[in-house]
Parts: sequence; structure tokens; C-alpha cells
Amino acid sequence: MTKQDIIEHLTYKCGLHRSSAISAVEGIFNAISDSLARGEAVTLRGFATIKVVNIAQKIGRNITAKTPVTIPAHKTVKLVPSNELKNKLNS
Repeated sequence: MTKQDIIEHLTYKCGLHRSSAISAVEGIFNAISDSLARGEAVTLRGFATIKVVNIAQKIGRNITAKTPVTIPAHKTVKLVPSNELKNKLNS
């Protein structure tokens, strides 16, 4: 499902005008990304928790040259599904 699919779903299933659906989806994604940029976790009850995690520096391998490569420390986003979502997927 893409962002466009979510907008269409809100338009047809929930009865929103297309412009309102676009504003709602953009607003939600902006709020989530702004919170993550500040280092805050986003908890969506019944769905998941989205949080920023620090990845430590590690040694990888360049497959073609067969030489070690240092992968620097960085941040990434982790999605932890809720128990409700896990149960829904496993049923």
C-alpha cells in the first residue's frame, strides 16, 4: 500500500474530500517524521511503536575486493509491532 492508496482509502471508505485526505495523510507523516527527528518514539496503540535506534560502528566486507570495510555508526528507524498486530498477522 502506498501513500496514494491510503489517500484513496480515506476518500472512498471514510467519505473525506480528496484535499482533506491529502492534508490528513501529509500531516500524520510530517508529525511522525518530526517526532523521530527529535529522537522521540511514536507509539500507535494497536499498531506499532516507531523509534530511532543507534547502530554501532562495525566491520563489513567488500565482496568484490575481499577487503574489510568500516561501516560507521549511524541512526536508523525501527518499527516494533504491537501484540494486537502480531496476533492479527498470525491468525
